[in-house]
Amino acid sequence: MDDQQRKLAEELLFSEKKSPSFARLIYFGIVDPSTIFPYPHPTIEDKEKIDAFVLRAEEFAKEHIDGNKIDRDAAIPDEVIAGLGRLGILGMTIPQRYGGLGMSQYAYCRTIEILSRYCGATALFVNAHQSIGLKALLLFGTEEQKQQWLPPLARGECLAAFSLTEPNAGSDANGIETRAVFDIDKHVWRINGRKQWTTNGAIASVLTVMARTEIQTPEGKQDKITAFLVTPDMPGFQITAASLEKVGMRGSKTANLEFHDLEVPAENVLGPIGGGLKVCLTVLDYGRTTFGAACTGAAKYLYERAVQQAINRYQFKRPLGSFALVKKKIGMMGAVIYAMEAATYLTASLIDRQCEDIMLESAILKVFASDKLWDILYDTMQIYGGRSFFTSEPFERMMRDARLNMIGEGSNEVMRVFIGAVGLRDVGLELKAAGAALKTPFSEFGQLTNFTGKWIQRLSAPTIPVKSDILQPEARQLGKEIRRFGLAVTKALIAHRESIIERQQHLDRLANCAMAIYTAMATLSRLDSSIQNAPEPSLALETETFTGKAYCKIASEIINNSLEGLNHNYDNEIEKLSDRLTGIRFP
Repeated sequence: MDDQQRKLAEELLFSEKKSPSFARLIYFGIVDPSTIFPYPHPTIEDKEKIDAFVLRAEEFAKEHIDGNKIDRDAAIPDEVIAGLGRLGILGMTIPQRYGGLGMSQYAYCRTIEILSRYCGATALFVNAHQSIGLKALLLFGTEEQKQQWLPPLARGECLAAFSLTEPNAGSDANGIETRAVFDIDKHVWRINGRKQWTTNGAIASVLTVMARTEIQTPEGKQDKITAFLVTPDMPGFQITAASLEKVGMRGSKTANLEFHDLEVPAENVLGPIGGGLKVCLTVLDYGRTTFGAACTGAAKYLYERAVQQAINRYQFKRPLGSFALVKKKIGMMGAVIYAMEAATYLTASLIDRQCEDIMLESAILKVFASDKLWDILYDTMQIYGGRSFFTSEPFERMMRDARLNMIGEGSNEVMRVFIGAVGLRDVGLELKAAGAALKTPFSEFGQLTNFTGKWIQRLSAPTIPVKSDILQPEARQLGKEIRRFGLAVTKALIAHRESIIERQQHLDRLANCAMAIYTAMATLSRLDSSIQNAPEPSLALETETFTGKAYCKIASEIINNSLEGLNHNYDNEIEKLSDRLTGIRFP
């Protein structure tokens, strides 16, 4: 990362003063349980309304959404889109004053979970429209913009898209080359450039488009990204590919676009001029949370099918589920899905509670849920054996669909580096400040005292506030692991300083730890809530307890292996071998 990239990252990610989130604090070895415990639940009244809505959505999906046909035809039928609009799904999170249902992120994730069981492409279509397509308008739009666009978007009369990716700008959003120049005489922005892989791009009536603009800053003129509301009826808007052939998610329409002197009225700027990347990052937090719900829904369906096969399929005169390796697959699936669901709705609740910073939590959820869905797909297909290889089962379609989850809205490799690096940043600044204070200890005595006090606090394991006695062993173990993680973060920063950013295998291990800690904490909170709220013991609660405790063991193993790998690895040998094989020498 060069100085310009580092400066941009600081400006985008850390320029606003926000209360540190749970995920940021664990890098210090500190636990702030306030957003995690008790596990968030909707009110009884809200839950009844949400349950009824989700039931209607499921009845609609069961009757009208044929995932295999949508995949074969590479199209979602118009009547399905219209039906989603009539149900209110396309405007679930839009406030009622703009014609939407004004429902919570929790309710929205529940609905996406149902849709993804029937068709990943349909869930993606809704996500592209609502989670990112219209979300920038909802969060950053002026009142006039909202009044104009949100009511028809809520009804499904028109659709929304989010257009960011370009031939030379994928995960590196700052690589955008599309440029907007202000025409002072016409009072319009003139946009030229290309966009690719825009979901809903050819069917949307309004698109949030990112373009590079020149603005005046205290350091002089600089290029900054700005968000614009663009409509396809504007002269210069060209669809070069309306529906690209894809490996999976074939029912969704993915378009390539070009802009040739596209004239966009000045009042169509979305958010502040030069603030487009902030718009982008904020919107993606919502999209990544919804990814978690979609992956959870698909995983639950696969788990149910895998269990059925393990029970009903006999080989060697015994059910498949009686073999140890199949038991391992079923047990791991059940434990991991419990954690996926716990983390999904915990993260959704952070949005509903308007927490200031969910950047790390949403990134963790996206990577964790998409990776685990892929594992569950593999295990389900192995349990089905040869039957899974034929199109009479939906598994091959779901496998093709699932590939996108690990690439879209930030590839999982990029996101792992992001999770590791963002978490390290605040710890690094504290160490840097302490190092500077040591040079003038008398004048900086207060800061040194504060730093020392924090470190004394970190020498003991943080307390995880579970109320259930049966969960105390897992809570104590997780506290010890958070302490070890915080110390390992500090040790890595002292050893490598700023060069840690290039040690991506270390960042990957730290990200693995952060994901395991967050999902284990969500699991413990959810399970503790179930135990505390249960009117009496039951077989279902006993199974849930067994499931949640099993995931805590899985998470503990991941944390221990990752921390061990920081000190004992063959990273250099693997990277040197790669350089020999590719011939690349960088830097």
